Amino acid sequence: MFSKALTATALCVAFIGPAHAFDLKGLTDSANKAVSDASDRANSATGKAQSSIDQASGQFKVAGDTASLVSQLTDQLGVTKTQAAGGTAALLSMAKSNLSGNQFSGITDQVSGLTGLLGSGESSGGGLASSILGNVQSLKGVQSAFSALGMSPDMIGQFAPVILKFMGSEGVAGNLLGSLQSLWAPAA
Repeated sequence: MFSKALTATALCVAFIGPAHAFDLKGLTDSANKAVSDASDRANSATGKAQSSIDQASGQFKVAGDTASLVSQLTDQLGVTKTQAAGGTAALLSMAKSNLSGNQFSGITDQVSGLTGLLGSGESSGGGLASSILGNVQSLKGVQSAFSALGMSPDMIGQFAPVILKFMGSEGVAGNLLGSLQSLWAPAA
């Protein structure tokens, strides 16, 4: 009887085949490769996105009075030139969407370079707002633009007073500054 059990066990082992040991090293190597590949793809996507922003920001020239405004924002808030120009473009794109044509031209007539920043007239390449930010029409759109530029939406509240003060010093009428302040009030 013992020999029958031993024979049955031997047959089972012969038919089942050799047992495979758990290969922890192989499993770990496979997982590490998958994580490394995913990280490489993420880094590549991030690099391509930054390259698109860099390319778009290289397509505009900050000119005239707007160059002084961008410089002030950079110096006072510690942001990059691209962030200063992009944040200004986002806020002004919102203003352009919400003010009458006459009101908005009252701003652009006093501060040279703004229309170029927004992608019309003074600049080739479509302007920063049209190439990166699209047509920003609301404060929520401005917040999204600031995020896309790598800034916290809270920075809007720091940009608005600097821009308003600068425009006032350039001769933009008080009533227009009031309109802008009202538009940007939740942030300012």
